[in-house]
Amino acid sequence: MLEFRSVIDDMLAAPNRPAGATPPPIRLSQNEMPWSPADVIVDAMSAAARTAHRYPDYHRTAAREAVAASMGLDAGRVAIDNGSGSLLHGLARLVCETGVNGVYCWPSFEAYPAALGLAGASRTPVALADDGAMDLPAIQAAIGDDTRIVYLCNPNNPTGGFVGVEGIREFLSAVPSKVLVVLDEAYREFVTAEPVDATQTLLDEFENLVILRTLSKSHGLAGIRAGYAAASPRVAEALRRTSVGFALNGVAEAAVIAAFGPEAQVVSAERIAAITAERERMQQALSAAGVSFLPSQSNFIFLHGDAQDLMTRFAAQGVLARPFPQSGGARVTVGLPEENDAALSALL
Repeated sequence: MLEFRSVIDDMLAAPNRPAGATPPPIRLSQNEMPWSPADVIVDAMSAAARTAHRYPDYHRTAAREAVAASMGLDAGRVAIDNGSGSLLHGLARLVCETGVNGVYCWPSFEAYPAALGLAGASRTPVALADDGAMDLPAIQAAIGDDTRIVYLCNPNNPTGGFVGVEGIREFLSAVPSKVLVVLDEAYREFVTAEPVDATQTLLDEFENLVILRTLSKSHGLAGIRAGYAAASPRVAEALRRTSVGFALNGVAEAAVIAAFGPEAQVVSAERIAAITAERERMQQALSAAGVSFLPSQSNFIFLHGDAQDLMTRFAAQGVLARPFPQSGGARVTVGLPEENDAALSALL
């Protein structure tokens, strides 16, 4: 019988519904935007689809330049790939091998332990702080001589906890320069506690820092799979060299370029503002009703309680949420006002 590497059996399986089960109609389980992409992005993707008989730009030059311009960086400091998940794996491959270690907070994004395991590294999960944010002192304490990479999820998924830029700066100052620090900011655009670009100055201070972001949330492009990394020129070039060729397809490349244009940026800002306003409305209602939850800086809310009971209550209102039984609760995405009202009805 064909044998796989032992790490394959340890990988977490994707959540699955029973065969034949019909999911509730209100989909608040995957932290997606509730709107279709902006018209200007759809138009750009449609035009790109007509040239699908041609390969896209191998170097993703125009897309990287669009991202770089939005961040005030040189394009040489940007790498783009088929979703930020691909970049997470790519970064692990750059620095990990058998005999080295990676550290990450937990519960958090499932891609971290998967990336480390597939790269041959041992894995050290560190519990979150009580507020659902990363416990940076505990993560720092877990870094050893064999540590080569640290994943920081901020805001953290699935809890929504957040650490401000000064906390990140203090942590980076204490981390050995040989350790690659990956700051995963998939939900950064929904942060209201500080400016969205607050962490970008850290890139000039710490050459071992990589910032990851995605267009899945901010621009409603989850189905296109496009994420980007901002880093030192050396790290960004290494990511580009080791990426699978043409992994960013032509339609996705067109979407990235359009997404960072002025028209799409206005649409994105308006939609993000609507989501954060709904998040605050939901949290105020939950607080008033005495429902236990973790305050969030993202586009979702983590609720304490029996996961199966919460899922049953949500389903009764037509809402599909995401259970986290080992973390003691469930996560619900902030959607349209009427969708959020249905979620609240299940809880209040």
